[in-house]
Amino acid sequence: MAKLRAVYYINQFYAGIGGEEMADTGLHIYEEKKGPALGIEPMWKGEMEVVKVLVCGDNFINTDEKFESILPQIKKEILEAQPDIFIAGPAFNAGRYGVACAKMCDYVKKELNIPSVTGMWWENPAVGMYVKDNYIISTTETASGMRKSLPKVAALALKIAKKEEIGPAYKEGYLPTGHRYNEYHEKTGARRVTELLLDKLYHRPYRTEVPLRGFEQVPPAEAVCSMEDVQIALITTGGLVPTGNPDKLKQAFAVSYGKYNMEGLKSLDKGVYESIHGGYDTTDASNDPHRLIPLDGMLELEKEKRIKAVFPYFYTTCGVGTNVETSKEMGSSIAEDLKNSGVRAAILTST
Repeated sequence: MAKLRAVYYINQFYAGIGGEEMADTGLHIYEEKKGPALGIEPMWKGEMEVVKVLVCGDNFINTDEKFESILPQIKKEILEAQPDIFIAGPAFNAGRYGVACAKMCDYVKKELNIPSVTGMWWENPAVGMYVKDNYIISTTETASGMRKSLPKVAALALKIAKKEEIGPAYKEGYLPTGHRYNEYHEKTGARRVTELLLDKLYHRPYRTEVPLRGFEQVPPAEAVCSMEDVQIALITTGGLVPTGNPDKLKQAFAVSYGKYNMEGLKSLDKGVYESIHGGYDTTDASNDPHRLIPLDGMLELEKEKRIKAVFPYFYTTCGVGTNVETSKEMGSSIAEDLKNSGVRAAILTST
């Protein structure tokens, strides 16, 4: 029996082309395995093989005009390979890579009618954009969990390629898509709900059949009616720090923030400050730090007496990959510091 065929997509980093400096590289096609494609094929134990690897830089593929320009070649290469499955990633919590993987899978599935699967951390921004119509395996947050995550991608990819029935998300390992389907069950609804209630009462493990999404309610801050009497602080998740990053803030998956004195400064100059953020091309931000901390514009407003003053410190961290709980802790700490300093309003810039 002929082996099943897979086409694999990865970015410039996993292909060994380069890191952030090569994020603008265009489409490359390889017949040999690269990156995760090398590790995934043995997991299929001879039932399927990777016949082609597509590679593109994260910046390039996430620019709409550039993506449109390579679609004809992407279509040609994939159709020529005649794959049974298209695989991308896994992207873990890398935002641009995640969007690229999900975008490719979505295109291949909808436009070429070829099934696809990718994998990423549940908080990756691509999940909210594409999970409804695509299989996205739930992975670890970072690539350090590749050995745990890749087998799950391999298993679902092979099952899809073999046209086997795909079960619910909690059994197959993919992130819930929001779709619900009717199915026959050997027990009535009354029996199932009673067993579920008993499991809850006796503190036994249980799983609801209809999970409900919870929404955290965050009360809005009191409106500022008169800006002329207000001192305003500046905060960024864009990673602006003094050149050299003296406090060694992390470029991604931040666990802390920096607080830096601007008292007496008229501007934040190139070469004195830089962005260390690991999730976007920081060239423009480092060339003009005011893109992240708009001290120049705020000083103009202060001079025109449209605000009382600019708070003499700015706060900074890197937003890429930072988990929700850590973000809450940092936000609470910054808010408490600002309230104790008499600051009533703040501007938060992001990427």
